Amino acid sequence: MATKTNAGLVAYAKAQVGLPYWYGTYGQTANASLLSAKKKQYPDYYTADDFKSQYGKRVHDCSGLIKGYLWSDSATSTPTYKSSQDKSATGLYTAATMKDKISTFPKTAGLLVFRGTSTSNITHVGVYGGDGYVYEAKNHASGVCKTAYKQSDWNYWAQCSYITDDTAADATSLAVQTTAADEKTIWDYLYGKIGNAYGVAGLMGNLYAESALIANNLENTYNTKLGMTDKEYTDAVDSGSYTAFSSDSAGYGLAQWTYSTRKKALLEYAVAQKASVGSLSMQLAFLYKEMSESYGAVLDTLKNATSVLQASNIVLTKYEIPADTGTSVQTKRAGYGQTYYDKYAGISSSASSGSTSTSTVTEKTATDPAKSFSESLAGTYKVSPSSGVNVRNGAGTGKSILVALPKDTKVQNYGYYTSASGVKWLYIQVTYNNIKYTGFCCGTYLKKQ
Repeated sequence: MATKTNAGLVAYAKAQVGLPYWYGTYGQTANASLLSAKKKQYPDYYTADDFKSQYGKRVHDCSGLIKGYLWSDSATSTPTYKSSQDKSATGLYTAATMKDKISTFPKTAGLLVFRGTSTSNITHVGVYGGDGYVYEAKNHASGVCKTAYKQSDWNYWAQCSYITDDTAADATSLAVQTTAADEKTIWDYLYGKIGNAYGVAGLMGNLYAESALIANNLENTYNTKLGMTDKEYTDAVDSGSYTAFSSDSAGYGLAQWTYSTRKKALLEYAVAQKASVGSLSMQLAFLYKEMSESYGAVLDTLKNATSVLQASNIVLTKYEIPADTGTSVQTKRAGYGQTYYDKYAGISSSASSGSTSTSTVTEKTATDPAKSFSESLAGTYKVSPSSGVNVRNGAGTGKSILVALPKDTKVQNYGYYTSASGVKWLYIQVTYNNIKYTGFCCGTYLKKQ
């Protein structure tokens, strides 16, 4: 069977639109035998009177749409059942390593979107098509259908663990891809202006959190609200057919410029430069111009920052200013910045025996938040015991283990910690075996470098 990819999943899902929904199925052909078996398994889902009229058609339920692709050679071939991949919607999310809340959804074709009250209670899954639509086996009344993507309709997203992410133009080692050339272009331009790797990394981490470093990125909710993809919106602004750019309150671009005065200035600058409003080089020049003229204190801090955290926090709280600037957001954005610092400033936070990886890195993050902060704690630490140390889901030996790190592994702390039984448990980040972990380590077993 051919390698399974995001693009292949989208093509498969699109080919099923208009076909019936049968609970507990994964691409089989509807017939009397299948109906009889499913009625016995799931009597509550087989009360409608139209099942017989659907004989001869390919049928799926929501998770079955994904499994149908995994287990079939084509959109019409007979699927071959594989017990190792037989997952419910909850199971598909649990099995994924690249996943998060829908608020961070990168709108990459082939990603799965989920509905549920919690990560352990997922009730529905669909396939994002990369075109502003979700392809889903919705219910028996609707069948497999194409619906406009609305962030409010979904709660989580994930990269299917059984599928190769082939969307090279849409993901980075942080779970979304920008082209490597664009990423390096951004670093080089900003470093040329700011001249401080900490400052550049802190700024880039925030830009990644806002837009995934995609210059024509339109705020997710407005793709649905306006009925336009990122490209369609950009083209309409450039052509003048869409005239509400400055007043529509839609976040746009690298920094997700939102306020009318800032978007108006961005558009005027683009026009003056005879560039597309979605041009990366134009936006970088505008960003530096805006900082120089209106955010001098932020720019000064970036030029003189002595840590990624310091740089990241000034951008977060004085330039981007999202609704949530709390501890968890500060840690996540500084972590994104640290990834760029490690990659381009040459300092690795991975195990000492390995080198900095530029391949796709997935993330595992503790669910417990850090409760305290001390700037004096921030820095790079090395695991000191010969037996290694555990990264845990919270502070204390009673918390579950995320990963065991060997001796001499380097980890990064940004000043956050939680005390348990009189001991500081540092809230650390480390990339180990190509997975980025964020969790708690007992400070007793870490030596500051």
